Amino acid sequence: MKKEHTYYVLALIILILGIIFTLLSTLPQTLPLSSKSALFIFSCAFMTIGMVLFAVHYKRYTIIKNLMNRSLPVVAHWSYLPNSSETLKKLFKEQKNNALATTTLILILSIIFSMIFAYSGNTYILKLGYTFAILFIFTFIIAVRFILAYYNVLLESQSTVLFGKEYIYFLDELYTLNRSLYVLRNVNIYIGTENLLIFEYGLNDIDDSPCYNLTIPIPPDKLRIALQLKDYYRSLINTDYE
Repeated sequence: MKKEHTYYVLALIILILGIIFTLLSTLPQTLPLSSKSALFIFSCAFMTIGMVLFAVHYKRYTIIKNLMNRSLPVVAHWSYLPNSSETLKKLFKEQKNNALATTTLILILSIIFSMIFAYSGNTYILKLGYTFAILFIFTFIIAVRFILAYYNVLLESQSTVLFGKEYIYFLDELYTLNRSLYVLRNVNIYIGTENLLIFEYGLNDIDDSPCYNLTIPIPPDKLRIALQLKDYYRSLINTDYE
């Protein structure tokens, strides 16, 4: 829930920055046309990205909040103690690396824009472009520190998974029966050193091979509930295909 709240706040900040850059591209008469054009294109991209991300993450935040206060139906739930699952540790590491990679990509794109802007005009524009680059680097450093601290706290805190009729809340993220272009095709349970509840997503066609798996560790005392969940979600899948 905290992650989605952070995301939609950041999206709102991006939207505000886009509006500010738009004003900067229209108000100063000293900017050359090439600099104004670059700044305007960049600001439009910021506003579009900000609006889309805000709509997506605010909706997810609202759904998670409704799941947690039971405004949306929850059929089962369980919790994990800190550092109790090797699978959780691996998933946390994957999420952290993905977040760092995304942040690095955003920094690279921002630096590229700053350099394009910097060399689109006179000395004043050059200094302004480098100022943008420095601000982006400082923002990147803050974002990296936040990501590292966030996942350290998440790993050392009790985690809860909520199973709803249409949504699953796991590792501070919201999953649905349809994930992007994929749909839930099957649910299985793996019995081993660590029992796992596996949701298999695939394309909605005749190919039954899974394209993506959502793997949720099962606490030792929750295997019976996990078996019931497997049958429950399989029944939903069968109903959708009838």
